[in-house]
Order: sequence, then structure tokens, then C-alpha cells
Amino acid sequence: MSPVLASSEILARQACYRPVTRDGLPLIGRVPGIEGAYVATGHSVWGILNAPATGEAMAELITEGRARNIDLSPFDPGRAPPLDPARLRRG
Repeated sequence: MSPVLASSEILARQACYRPVTRDGLPLIGRVPGIEGAYVATGHSVWGILNAPATGEAMAELITEGRARNIDLSPFDPGRAPPLDPARLRRG
């Protein structure tokens, strides 16, 4: 998907790239422990439908420090455990 990643090790293979979290709620907000990093993922099949609201909330969060029109606390990326690459299936 990116020439920058062309020589990277493949950690997992799958037919569909719809990101889904374990608890079913998307991850929307600041990435814990990485200054200036934000994420908006995990919407599953609802990504296209929720994209406008997620985009607006992310724009507010990044430019104003908070989302004005929605409480993002249920979607806090900090609720998810850190990724352990050892637990990924090998292709």
C-alpha cells in the first residue's frame, strides 16, 4: 500500500481491512504516549457512515484541544491494550 513499507516484514494477512476493536467501539482521539499523534479507526462497516462526524470531532480535537459536539471519552484509544506483535498470526 505504500512504497515506504515495501521492505517491511508482513505480520498478518487478511482479505478485508475493516478495522474492528475487541469491544466493538472505534478508537478516536490522542494516542497515549506519543505527542501529537491521533487516531480514528475501528469503525468496522460503519466507517463511511460515521466518517463525517468522526472527521469533525478529530478536527476540533486537533485544532481546539477538545471535541465540542461529541463526548469522545467512550472512544479513548487509551482503553485498548498496547499491540503485542507476537500475538499476530503469521501469513
